[in-house]
Amino acid sequence: YILEHKVSSKYHRAGESQEIIVDNIELGRDSHCQVRFDESFKTVSRHHAAIVKDGDMWKLVQISKTNSTFLNGHPVKTEWYLQNGDEIQLSVNGPKLGFILPTGKKSTVGSIGLTRRLSLFRQQALRPYKTAITVLSCVLVLAVGGLTTWNYFLREDFLRQGEILAQQIEVNKDNQMKADSLAKELLISNKKLKGHEENMQKLKEEAARAWKAAAEAKRMAENLSTTNAPADISDCYPYIYYIAVLAYIDGERQNSYYTGTGFLLNDGRFVTAQHVVNLWESWGEDVLNYFNLCAHNGVDIQFKMLAFSKSGDQIEIDYSPNSNPFKWGQYNLKTGTVTLDNGEKAIIKYSEECDYRDYAYVKVNKSSGLSFEDSYSSSLPAKTHLDILGFPQSVGAEDLKNVTPIYSESSVAREGLDTDGCILLSNNETDHGNSGGPVFIYKDGTYKVVGILSGANRLGSKTGSAKDGIWKTRVVPISAMH
Repeated sequence: YILEHKVSSKYHRAGESQEIIVDNIELGRDSHCQVRFDESFKTVSRHHAAIVKDGDMWKLVQISKTNSTFLNGHPVKTEWYLQNGDEIQLSVNGPKLGFILPTGKKSTVGSIGLTRRLSLFRQQALRPYKTAITVLSCVLVLAVGGLTTWNYFLREDFLRQGEILAQQIEVNKDNQMKADSLAKELLISNKKLKGHEENMQKLKEEAARAWKAAAEAKRMAENLSTTNAPADISDCYPYIYYIAVLAYIDGERQNSYYTGTGFLLNDGRFVTAQHVVNLWESWGEDVLNYFNLCAHNGVDIQFKMLAFSKSGDQIEIDYSPNSNPFKWGQYNLKTGTVTLDNGEKAIIKYSEECDYRDYAYVKVNKSSGLSFEDSYSSSLPAKTHLDILGFPQSVGAEDLKNVTPIYSESSVAREGLDTDGCILLSNNETDHGNSGGPVFIYKDGTYKVVGILSGANRLGSKTGSAKDGIWKTRVVPISAMH
């Protein structure tokens, strides 16, 4: 069949027709996919969908767990059979492909020339058999070509001998005995020629058997699992948590706050930013200032953190300002006093900016989690690509039974750490709710955490006003946690 590309990419131009001759292909951004899209198509998964043969039919199979596949505008939940003229689309607003079944003489693979078939088969066969199949095909072509050439020259030689014998018969027709002898030799020569023509037929049959063996090797390759495929960012989703905090004063529940993001490391630590769970000293609104007054002036105040994961896992942690299971850095706090309605003075403490101490972690009873790069996190080169997961403005956590973190990306703005000990990012693409989320690098075939998203500070302000300067996102290096 033919796939007609309807949009241009790094690997195919719009309008290009891609011939497919194998029984099973994959579509996606991975280098192993036979129909490949470049990294600019963010909503196309590395292994997004497949087209497989089912008897005399072809069917479209959904592979990606995060991005949808559409057939004629309708989402494919698992698989659906394809018809001539169908339109395939990889994710919403993603690239589109036309599915075309050739008719007439062009409807079979045999209508494609041998060289073209070998080229297509080499491109579309799965690794690790591509190299073996390519060598097999080359050997087959050389063998067929060599034997064909050899038989061609033998045939020409026998034809020349026949012509010479025929001329001798004509010249010596008066000598009947010699003519009879020459006629017998001509008959023998013709029999030899017939024998070589039979050998040519056998050679063709051997070539057909070789093609059949190559097809069997292809089917074996298609049945293998692609276990060496690069990791997908969606593999990290089960370890990303949406955090809500409940506040209690004198045992009575006050408010619920959907504060940010947390994540689980493979050493059993649950990690977030300090300001996500430390509400009583966070910069914020009047209600938070009320919690601040309670925490620093002898009022009994308690908090409960609830964290929700896409896997359905839930983590609960009870804590208070005076009894706190979290370990966190003590970032710079300003102390002040306020006058209450009754004239009494009360103490408040609050933080104004993020720095390398804006982290919090607690040991939980979990056996799996995200990999992390400890020492490397404080010496990242400038322009290092970073992947970020979180819940900006609570997007992705509308249904707490099925939370799905939102992906964003950035890069390191300066080599190593900034003056406040944080990793400085090149943009401010994150938002409230991303705080406490993991920041990854892709290394050694997997995603590894290098930092905790803290917040954004204004750089280059000459007046201290929010009207000048540039907002830059800051990330606490994972090595800052002790």
